[in-house]
Amino acid sequence: THYLWEFLMLFLAVFCGFLAEYQLEHKIEKDKEVQFIHSMIEDLGQDTAGFEQNKIELNESIQRADTLMRLFSSPDIKNHGSDVYYLGRRITRVAQVIIHDRTMQQLKNSGSFRLIRNEKSSSEIINYYSQLGFLERLEKIESEEMYEYRKMAVGIFHPILFDNTINADNGIVRPAGNPALVTYDSKLLLNFGVSLHYIKITRTALRRALSEMNIEARKLIALLQKEYHF
Repeated sequence: THYLWEFLMLFLAVFCGFLAEYQLEHKIEKDKEVQFIHSMIEDLGQDTAGFEQNKIELNESIQRADTLMRLFSSPDIKNHGSDVYYLGRRITRVAQVIIHDRTMQQLKNSGSFRLIRNEKSSSEIINYYSQLGFLERLEKIESEEMYEYRKMAVGIFHPILFDNTINADNGIVRPAGNPALVTYDSKLLLNFGVSLHYIKITRTALRRALSEMNIEARKLIALLQKEYHF
């Protein structure tokens, strides 16, 4: 009887220690899950702010591309040298879409995504970040189109006059007077206008995709706040 009681007491002590350790580990993982969700909501908030700014810049860029395309298609182009040089240089600048995915990358690289135990949340998180690939593909297309644009610009713009559109702060300024192009060959100018058309269309698609992703980011923020009672 004495040995039996000792065995039972030892068994209970080990078992209770195991339960305490299990509960502690569970609490630690739950706390980490909440921390990751907080961090992800911050990332998503930065995404929405960035998307809004990108949309504003894309709107302006699309308008510039449209104006420049029409100028290169106009028989009156020789009278718009200042506009052509300014817009021709300005069109090459557009802000890159930055995705704030530090939390998602940390979850993936550390194998911690298993901590997101809320199935609805984990499913929507995966869905959101998988859709971002479309933005990357559009940006790649736009980058290839800009490469072609720059190659064609070499034969149209005078290098010194083009360089004069850049000020000391690396900003783009409208040149004075009515600077002339290297060539006014109609076929070459029309081809250049077509390259602007492709840039305009891709940036329009990118703007639409950003609007859709902005909605998705806001929906995901609302879902996470609801599911985790923030």
